[in-house]
Amino acid sequence: MEIVHGLDELSRRVLEPGLCAACGACVGGCPYLMAFRGKTVMLDRCAVEHGRCFAYCPMTAFDPEEVSSHVFGLPHQSGGLGFTGTIVASRSKDLEIASLGQGGGTVTALMVKSLEDGFIDSAVLTGVNPKESYPHGVVALTVRDILACAGSKYVGAHSLSALREAIDRGFQRIGVVGLPCQIRSIRKMAMYDLKKEDLKKRIRLVLGLFCNWAFSSRDFISFLSERLNVNFIKKIHIPPPPANSLELETEIGFRRISLDDLRPMIQASCWNCPDMTSEFADISVGMYEGKPGWNTLITRTEIGQDLVRRAEEEGRLEIEIFPQANLEHLKAASLNKMKRASERQN
Repeated sequence: MEIVHGLDELSRRVLEPGLCAACGACVGGCPYLMAFRGKTVMLDRCAVEHGRCFAYCPMTAFDPEEVSSHVFGLPHQSGGLGFTGTIVASRSKDLEIASLGQGGGTVTALMVKSLEDGFIDSAVLTGVNPKESYPHGVVALTVRDILACAGSKYVGAHSLSALREAIDRGFQRIGVVGLPCQIRSIRKMAMYDLKKEDLKKRIRLVLGLFCNWAFSSRDFISFLSERLNVNFIKKIHIPPPPANSLELETEIGFRRISLDDLRPMIQASCWNCPDMTSEFADISVGMYEGKPGWNTLITRTEIGQDLVRRAEEEGRLEIEIFPQANLEHLKAASLNKMKRASERQN
C-alpha cells in the first residue's frame, strides 16, 4: 500500500491535472470536497495528513496484485479480462426490466433479485431525478427505486457519494453497481477501511459495468442542452462500431449524434484507465456486440456465480453460450484499452 496522503496531495495529483474520474468516493466522505455540476470541487484546505479521499481514489496508486489477492485470493490475471469464472450471454426474462434496462436488462434483473431475496438491504446506483439534468448516486431501497435507475448514463456521476450515505445510514448488506474506476475505488475502501467500518463485509455485492470511457457530465449535458430539452431524454444508447453515433430516445422523437462531436468531452481520466470490463467486480456486465437485446455477463467470484445461477434457475435470466469469436474480440478490445493507458502513462 502506498503512503496515504491528504487532500493537498490529492489535489496536486488528481484534481489540478484534470484527472478526476468523478467516481464520488471522496465527495461522500470529506467536508472539503463536493460535487457541483458534474465536477469535484475543493472548498478549502484540509489538515488531515492521511485522508480517505486520497486512499480511496481510483486515480492514486492501485496495485492489481494486492487487490486481486484481497478479492479473489489469487494472483492478478493479466490476459485481458482479469480473473473470470463463467462468460455467457444473458438477458432478463422480465419484459418490463428488459425494456427499461440497457441491452438485456441483466444488471437490473440481478439487483432486483438480490434485494427481493434479502441478499442486499440497499443498492447504490446511478439515477436522474425528474427535472434535473445531472445523474447522481442513489440509495435504492425498493424494486421501484431500482427500476427508476435502469439504463446507462455514460457520464461520470459521483455515484459513490451514495455509498457513503448507505454506510452512514447503517446498512449492512450493500450492493453497488459501478464503472471500472468506481469498482477499483470500492475495493480500495474495503481493503484499507481507514475508519474500521467493516466495509469488506458490509459491501456485499459489487456489480461492474464494461466501460471504454465516460463523458464529462458538465460538458456532455451542456452540449445536449444546446440541442434539446435534456429532461425529455428517456434513454441513451451507443451502438457498437461501425455505428460511431450516440442515440437518444426522447419523449418527442429519436435523435442521433456523431461520436466525433462528442469525443472531446470524454473525461481525461478515462485515457489513463486500463480496465474495460470491471476486472475486480463480483459480476461484470456489458453489451453483446452483434446481438441487440442481450448482454455479455462475466462471473468472477463465488458470490457472483451463485447469484447468476439462482437467477437462471428461478427464470429471472435467460442464459446462452457466448461465442468464442466474440470472446476473442472482447479480449482484444480490453487489451487495447490496457495498451492505451500504458502508453499514456509512460
